[in-house]
Amino acid sequence: MSNIPEYIKTAINRISEFLPEPIKVVDLPPTIKKKIPFGLSGAYDYYQTSVYNTVFIIAGVGDDEEDMTPSVLAKHKEVLKTQTGIVPIFVFKKIASYLFHRYTQKNIDIVVGCKQLFLPSIFLIVSREKVEIHKETEKAPVFFQLAVLYHLERGNIDGITMRALADKLHTSYATVNRGIRWMKGKEFITLSGGKEKQIRFNYQGKDLWDKALPYMGTPVDFIVYTPELGVTHNGLISEQNALAEYSLLNGGPYRLAISKEEYKKLKDKNIRLDPFGEAGIEVWKYDPALLSETNVVDKLSLYLMLRDYEDERVQIELERMMNNIIWLKE
Repeated sequence: MSNIPEYIKTAINRISEFLPEPIKVVDLPPTIKKKIPFGLSGAYDYYQTSVYNTVFIIAGVGDDEEDMTPSVLAKHKEVLKTQTGIVPIFVFKKIASYLFHRYTQKNIDIVVGCKQLFLPSIFLIVSREKVEIHKETEKAPVFFQLAVLYHLERGNIDGITMRALADKLHTSYATVNRGIRWMKGKEFITLSGGKEKQIRFNYQGKDLWDKALPYMGTPVDFIVYTPELGVTHNGLISEQNALAEYSLLNGGPYRLAISKEEYKKLKDKNIRLDPFGEAGIEVWKYDPALLSETNVVDKLSLYLMLRDYEDERVQIELERMMNNIIWLKE
């Protein structure tokens, strides 16, 4: 498979993991290739494979990511199958999770990198990502997420001392000290200086985001509900309503994000709680106001909160929001 693109090899190897013996991929024979309509001849990287003595066309999407609609891909499948008499398996390097789900609803055979498989033609379905032996599972301190997001969204903190950082992020020196030790151990930062240590990130922009993302999670600690919509004036618009501020989404249930300190104040005021209340009050692991200059929660925290949200509309707008962040651009 020396001349086969790497992403095709990855897909074939992924399929082979679930079969009695490895399968092979070869160039699509000219007699089959000439049957492909002109409009589709250059749309994919075409190869051929055989699984359980059944021949398949490999139709590879060479781009890093593709947002082809399910109806279009389903039409391509039918055209290729009708014209060649062979079922195509579409191979992607990467697609959004909501698109994978929509493709499967069209009963399309598809492989995404070394992750998902949906091959109904041979009754092989794997929805989980391949588990890496050395995959990090350690939980990062909350301070790590706050510091990284502050650095990316509010202001460069390279060169700041640990004490100054504690003041800036409204936390204790002990919390900063523990977080900095963890970040240094994971090689996210370098320390310099004498008694008053200064920090400097080893990555910037998109590189830092990509390195940090596996350690990050939702900023929401817990949610309480109340019928009192105006219970707090210190909360930030959150969840779907926040995404509506950054996108074309219409919005959703009433949600406000507050810090734990603000929640303590509400408890002192004997806030009336009701699981069926209209207002959802999100109590965050860190103060959401630290990362936002408006009355809406910051984009990166919002992404971390909604990235596993099952609503397709939310995923579409969430992805659009992330693609429009300047520092994420190549």
